[in-house]
Amino acid sequence: MWNTLCNMTQLVKMMIDNYNQLYNTINNIISNLPDNTNKTLKDKNIIETNFKKQKLSFNYVRFCKYLNDIHEIFPIDSILLREELYKLFISECSFIKCLSPDMLSYNIYKYPGANISLSNLHEIYCYHKIDQDFCHGLAQICRSIEKIYVKIYGEKSSGVAKLIEMQNQIKYIFIDGPLDCKEIVQALEKHVNSIIHLEMTQYTSTIHFLIPKLINLQYLKVYDNYCELKKYVVYLNHYNLRALDLCFLSSLDIAISIIKNTNGNLWRIRIDNTDNTDKAKEYNKTIHKYCPNIKYVTVFLNRDGTLKELKKIFIKCQHLVAIDINDEINTKYIDELIDLLAEFAPPTLCKIHIDNIKSYYDEQTLNYFLINWGNRILGKKTSPLYSNVYYQDFAHIYNNDFWNNYITWNYKVRTAKRVRCLVDK
Repeated sequence: MWNTLCNMTQLVKMMIDNYNQLYNTINNIISNLPDNTNKTLKDKNIIETNFKKQKLSFNYVRFCKYLNDIHEIFPIDSILLREELYKLFISECSFIKCLSPDMLSYNIYKYPGANISLSNLHEIYCYHKIDQDFCHGLAQICRSIEKIYVKIYGEKSSGVAKLIEMQNQIKYIFIDGPLDCKEIVQALEKHVNSIIHLEMTQYTSTIHFLIPKLINLQYLKVYDNYCELKKYVVYLNHYNLRALDLCFLSSLDIAISIIKNTNGNLWRIRIDNTDNTDKAKEYNKTIHKYCPNIKYVTVFLNRDGTLKELKKIFIKCQHLVAIDINDEINTKYIDELIDLLAEFAPPTLCKIHIDNIKSYYDEQTLNYFLINWGNRILGKKTSPLYSNVYYQDFAHIYNNDFWNNYITWNYKVRTAKRVRCLVDK
């Protein structure tokens, strides 16, 4: 129970898996509220009139750290109950690391104990409706925020900018949407030496002026929906870059240019939804020439010469763990690929993604491959194949876990169902 309460995400899972356990847990939490608060909640018919406080042998609330899912747990139509519960957590928790987006709608920085409980905040979600006065208030307390998720539409966000500016060192940034706020970009400039992780769902000219200054950047992910990246790619020289994710590229030239301007430290390169793959051969060649430490990588086999370059990747990149074969496979390479994998793939390779694998290989061919694969790499009994469609025991379902996502964000869209635990039971 202690470990579960430290992370509210586990409680959200309990909503699906065990309603009664969740109900009892919430009752335990409400039993921490003052008597006069419980009376008010009963008078307003927010909790049952026959609700009785439980005798607690242990204060679970005090040890909660990650509150990012707390809004999924409590009744959605009871604002007063939420406010009282948020006050409870703020007053009791001394080491809150992450807040629920819903908590940002309340003046929690004014609650008793906020100076202590929020002083160790590690991650925050700043969205377009966030109150700027709230951010100014939080900026007076927080100094330890390292991960910030920014979803701001508009050119003025002085509170968010102040909150960013007041932190000791921002390390991880997720920018969701077109960031055109110069105040925020200017605030981020204070942290150019500490930022090591940057994700953007849209590349803009405003954010571009910041990126070349990120000399210690290790992870870069860009969704280039509006083909802006090609205008600025010449300025992207990140010698410490270790992971690169590029989505919706207008050309592979962009990826090639970025890879060439790293220092051989890239261990992951993921390319999704590329419009133009004319430079597929050159891209594969760039991998084995500039990425000796690559472990996870997207490759292409849809153009002449690409299979030859993949063979060189197998020979030169001896740390390879996973290959993602993007786009269609050239028909003349279908049979050759099976033989190439069995003969030249490094012993570290254990994941191979081929979209719609059924359209390329029948069961007999895959059985032949898996037998050779198992004989070649002793002890490797599990199929290394992944596909977007289930194919009996031959291929696993391809998903994001394939890519070893070493950084995760607590602020994602949740699909868990909300429940009314105190009124309807």
